[in-house]
Amino acid sequence: MISIIVPIYNEAKTLVALHEKLCQTLSKQSDNFEILFINDGSQDKTEEVASRLQPLRLISLQRNYGQTAAIDVGIHNAKGDIIVLIDADLQNDPRDILKLLAKLDDGYDVAVGWRTERHDYWTRVLFSKLANLIARWLLNLPLHDFGCGLKVYRSKFIKDFRLWGEAQVFLPAVAKERGARLVEVPIPHFVRETGVAKVRISKMIRGIFDLLGIVFFVKYFARPLRFFGGVGLYMAVLSVVTFSAAVYLRIAGILNFTETPLPVIGSLFAILAVLLVMLGLMAETMLRLHYSITNLSPYMIRSASEK
Repeated sequence: MISIIVPIYNEAKTLVALHEKLCQTLSKQSDNFEILFINDGSQDKTEEVASRLQPLRLISLQRNYGQTAAIDVGIHNAKGDIIVLIDADLQNDPRDILKLLAKLDDGYDVAVGWRTERHDYWTRVLFSKLANLIARWLLNLPLHDFGCGLKVYRSKFIKDFRLWGEAQVFLPAVAKERGARLVEVPIPHFVRETGVAKVRISKMIRGIFDLLGIVFFVKYFARPLRFFGGVGLYMAVLSVVTFSAAVYLRIAGILNFTETPLPVIGSLFAILAVLLVMLGLMAETMLRLHYSITNLSPYMIRSASEK
């Protein structure tokens, strides 16, 4: 089954056309499908309009929690083994869903839309290009457009991952870390005809902190001791260098220990080294307990056979 997840917030003017295009598109393929509209506390007639549409599963949140929270609710309520994410503003053509689904038939696990020609304000486009460049570098993931609202996933790669902040933008990196095969598909991008953009540049800037969280999850979540222990090792080296400099100055008769801050700085580095290593050990222990209590594992099985 294919689950189409659409976060909606004050999109009453686009819902009928969007739903019609989704139904027309999905009827052209053979798999069963469901359409989920996640109403993120809309204050216009969005819920009223959506409630008249069929077929549709409508989930309304108590208040406006943000796009990422709405997508998280949609993912964890989806029944399909394939999850399609698309925005409600019609800047992405629902017909392009078939292009991305075709890539899954080719053996890929995640297909990400790439808006090759953006139709947004130049400030959003410029900031988006910069953010994509930073994300590509930190995540070592060669995607051109992390922020495209149209993405298709095999649900097993993202179903048990809880989203926070703006982390849904970087969800392909989580799937990649779990072994998913990714592909980027160029798609057209259209001018928004009604409403206003819900994601402000200020929120996009705050998303940098979410990017750092995803980087830690992707690179070090399964081995936190390597991260904290590695930084602790640097602190230990700096401590040795600082103490050695203080000893040299004392032996050379240049400065006594009480005349230079180097011993204090060296002690600070040494304390940080010990604390970071202990923090890494604690995180490692908590991770092992997490996997043992939840009966989960840090790896996924693609297939198994018996003869």
